[in-house]
Amino acid sequence: MDNLKKHNKPRLEFYQLSIQEITSIEKSEEDIKYGRLISQEDLDKEDLE
Repeated sequence: MDNLKKHNKPRLEFYQLSIQEITSIEKSEEDIKYGRLISQEDLDKEDLE
């Protein structure tokens, strides 16, 4: 059992964001900052229209 625990340690992995992903995140943060939000319910209504 102790041997099993030694092999199940979580691994730390990194992901390199692309410029497009970084830009998208920055725009989203700006939208949140300035209150430009839409609820999931409103988004679903728009999709139905």
